[in-house]
Amino acid sequence: MQTLEDLISLCLLAVFGITVMLVVLRYFFNTSITGANEIVIILFIYSTAIGAAIALGKNEHISITVFADKLPLRFVKTLQIIQLSLIATINAVLFWYCFQWIDITGGYTMPITGLPRAVAQLSIPIGCGIAIIFCVNSLISVFRNDIYPASTLSSDSIKNNNS
Repeated sequence: MQTLEDLISLCLLAVFGITVMLVVLRYFFNTSITGANEIVIILFIYSTAIGAAIALGKNEHISITVFADKLPLRFVKTLQIIQLSLIATINAVLFWYCFQWIDITGGYTMPITGLPRAVAQLSIPIGCGIAIIFCVNSLISVFRNDIYPASTLSSDSIKNNNS
């Protein structure tokens, strides 16, 4: 996971660097780099897709725990299994249908760089594939009676349920 985080950091650093360079070139030298905007967009898309999968793997995604916090701990494992199974299923469906979408629209080229749109579109099945791997890994942890990386429940509710 650390390698993926490093990759995202490099992508975001490149996005920042290219954007600053484009602003300086545009406002001080009245010029620009052809295709740099498209490269920034592609890097940002990959950062988002892979970053969402990493957040899922670390259980740092957005969650609303109002109801889960009120459940007794004995239901936590069941809730985690349902949650991870649904997320894995959604990502599997997206993964499967993305390839049909890319097959239909991915051959068109981007206007400035001339790259096929599939270059940017492949970020979706890559992100979904990584998310599925993290879900399966977390499901294995739950079935081994380990607590899911950062439990579905907030730490306050776990303390309250244990007392």
